[in-house]
Amino acid sequence: MDLTRRCFLRGGAALSGVMVGSCGLRTHASSVGMVSKELRLRIGILSDTHLNNSRIPAQKLKRALETFRKGRVDGVLICGDLTDHGVVPQLKELARIWEEVFPESKGLDGEHVECLFHYGDHDNGGYMHKGDNVLKQYGWTNAERNENTIFYHPKEAWECIFKEPWSPITHKKVKGYDFVLSHHMRERSNDALGLEEFFKGFKPNPDKPFFFSKHRVLRNTVCGPYVWGQDNGKVGRILSSYPNCCAFCGHSHQTAVREDSIWQGAFTAVQVPSLRYVTYESGHDNKPNGYHAEQGMVLNVYDDMMSLRRLDFTNGKLLGPTWDIPLGDKTMPYARETRRRAAPVPEFPADAMLSAAIEETAARGGYSERTLVLEFPVVNGLCGGVRAYDYEITVDAVCFGGDAERIVRRFFSPRCQFAPSAEDSAMKVGIPLARFKKWNALNSRDGGALHVEVRPREIFGGLGRALEADVQS
Repeated sequence: MDLTRRCFLRGGAALSGVMVGSCGLRTHASSVGMVSKELRLRIGILSDTHLNNSRIPAQKLKRALETFRKGRVDGVLICGDLTDHGVVPQLKELARIWEEVFPESKGLDGEHVECLFHYGDHDNGGYMHKGDNVLKQYGWTNAERNENTIFYHPKEAWECIFKEPWSPITHKKVKGYDFVLSHHMRERSNDALGLEEFFKGFKPNPDKPFFFSKHRVLRNTVCGPYVWGQDNGKVGRILSSYPNCCAFCGHSHQTAVREDSIWQGAFTAVQVPSLRYVTYESGHDNKPNGYHAEQGMVLNVYDDMMSLRRLDFTNGKLLGPTWDIPLGDKTMPYARETRRRAAPVPEFPADAMLSAAIEETAARGGYSERTLVLEFPVVNGLCGGVRAYDYEITVDAVCFGGDAERIVRRFFSPRCQFAPSAEDSAMKVGIPLARFKKWNALNSRDGGALHVEVRPREIFGGLGRALEADVQS
């Protein structure tokens, strides 16, 4: 789906404009056919809020919930890890913020807003995420810590704070749509305790989507086969009997900028980013500060389609194009192989230039080192085309004596965790020349040349045309 300037400006306005008003409180102009449809359901979606006893996670949660409130959502789903340390005061803080933004669980129009929350491993994982640090933070004795540990009484803690029944599998309805919520249970951390038994008595309407949420990543679905935090695959096998199921998961903290955060197979799955901080796949030379990110989603459901909008709460913009999911359509536009074949390739502007130079830069221990410094424009999709996920840099070092060596590195844009309009227009990277082993072994400080190629890349592997430069040593 091309992120052209026209479509991005239509879909990437401030969040208040995206979620309310003529842009779709009750209707939606689909990008497929531009047919107006009546909105049936709107859900705000978050994950991994990791509330603790500091102010920043609480501020992020309040800001996200206020955005959802302005957008008149019918419910808010949080896919686990509500707390950071799995203790009662942090869960109470979540309930306090919820009540502050949605008094008596009511939105702007006075209609009920459903809280669709469930535990993650940080909430219901015993001592895994606490230790002595929590004792110091709260001044508890060992007995007080045990009393305040959710793991020892998950049902009692939940029912006391949220005033609703709790069970490992919770079933709720919002405007006639089913939501099945699986609480993380330490004794069955790699699947979902009670899910198989639940589905024996659960008969979802085959003509409508239903929604499932758990904390850990559904194996071999979203974000590729190697993403961290996958379950054992049992839940996916159960859901495979329900093509009208849309499943949400958290846990991996992967940024929603990833176009493979949505997956279709026997059912549909979506990876929800952490509101607290996002992470990035391995294999890159840099890691932008994920704690600066504030990401979430909004799900809109219509009669014959769903749309998912990925939100950057920090800047009030969309992170990328809306994912429109046709209902009852067996073409599965978000199947991994379909996306891989159809994914548009990001391209530098025709007049883009690559700056390359060798400079002395500061290194550890007070030393300096010779570094290849590159500067090039960011491909953000705002002026046509699509946004680059990252950048692949190939450097060929050729010694005058004849030996050659190649290295290939990948870099993220330093502000890739934000909406495209919040990215810098250009980025600068440095590659130490010490990485060229042959070059340095032959004492080629002044005896060779470097050829550099920089290509914008999309998440499925497609590469745009290269910017090239030669540097004389």
